[in-house]
Amino acid sequence: MQGQATGSGAGAMNFARNMSSTAATQVLRTFLGLGLQVLLARWLSESDRGIYAVLATLALFAYQLSQLGMRYAVIYRMSLPGVERARAVGAAFTWTAAAFGLLGLLALLFIDPLRERLLLGAPAGLVLLALVIGATDLFSDLSDAVARGIDRFDLRNADQISIMAVTLVAAGLALVVFESGLWGVLAATASARVALLVVFLGLTLRRSGIARPSGSGELRESFAYGIKSHSQTILGKLHERLDVLMMAALQLDPAQIAVYAIAVSVVDRLRVVPDSVSAALLPKLATLPDAERGPYTAQVTRHLMFWVALSCVALLVLAPFLLPVLFGKPYAASVLPLYVLLPATAMLTLRWMIGSYFLAVGRPGFNARVQAVSVAVNFAVNLWAIPRWGILGAAGASLVSYGVEAFLTVAVFRRATHCRLREIFLARRSDLQPYLGQVRRLRERLGGA
Repeated sequence: MQGQATGSGAGAMNFARNMSSTAATQVLRTFLGLGLQVLLARWLSESDRGIYAVLATLALFAYQLSQLGMRYAVIYRMSLPGVERARAVGAAFTWTAAAFGLLGLLALLFIDPLRERLLLGAPAGLVLLALVIGATDLFSDLSDAVARGIDRFDLRNADQISIMAVTLVAAGLALVVFESGLWGVLAATASARVALLVVFLGLTLRRSGIARPSGSGELRESFAYGIKSHSQTILGKLHERLDVLMMAALQLDPAQIAVYAIAVSVVDRLRVVPDSVSAALLPKLATLPDAERGPYTAQVTRHLMFWVALSCVALLVLAPFLLPVLFGKPYAASVLPLYVLLPATAMLTLRWMIGSYFLAVGRPGFNARVQAVSVAVNFAVNLWAIPRWGILGAAGASLVSYGVEAFLTVAVFRRATHCRLREIFLARRSDLQPYLGQVRRLRERLGGA
């Protein structure tokens, strides 16, 4: 398919519309994801739940290692004048397919050492199913990035909701109806995700166009930008999931890993709003003049940190009651690591928002360097803390390393933009006016009713 649009891609982005629609999508995904976690906790044994967490981490890394930063590169390339959109899309898919093919071959060659040393001895068939799920996530994410680049957030949001919905339904059928356990969950999930990928990939590419890159120019330019952001992404995901892999490598009880995975999955629900904002922020920043990018990033960040802080306080109060009711009494032990992870999540949110600024100004390498430092810190603290304090040690390592990451990111952002700390962290009265106005209008409607 040959795309017609060139140059600045989709043109001016409606940031507020895209953010609000994505926020609604993420709220729905949160409830669906919570339902999936409850289903897995209730219908899988603690041991199988721990193996599931490790295999899910494998799928995540397979997907992240293979994408080569193309989800950022395709948005960036499509926003540049003189770049043919269809060829930018073609270059992104070419690099992604080649990378996953190589990774899949390596996984097949070394599957036995992988199983024995990092995956709690999971059968080879389960490992292969996890890799299939990783492949569907990989190409679905790239398709979503193309949709964002052409300002078709409706397609992206529909895909995101459908993925969680079909995963929940597939897992429910496998566990509750057919009682097929861990094998059934992974097989049903992989099959449903493949079918869904075919549908949404076709819908997106029909609108964006896709063409074989002529010569090596577009391939070279896409790779040059993508590989820098790829380093950031890989290191970021490694930072987020290194604790699970290290607990498995250090032979921690799978039941303890399951307890920790529940704490992580609940804290991850706080990423609803940050995910929504970051999805819309990068395309928006890419269209702004250089002088406006820093202040705009600071404004969005302080709004977001306000809401994340409120969410953390709410979860702090509700977690002791919520976790045992939803997941069962064995998962009451997830409350303490969750408490340690809450401030770490706030710091991670800060890095996401400000990291978008460095991507938009063509400096993804800075994000990668900060991630490298924080991953090294995380590894060192985990290696020392996990043998001593188990899952609480892993949570503490995340708190320390995310603190280092947030400090370095904010320090360089301030130097690059001359934004002050209060512009990044402190909500102003003018920032709160839109929210207060919504409350007043809601109160008036209720009073009128």
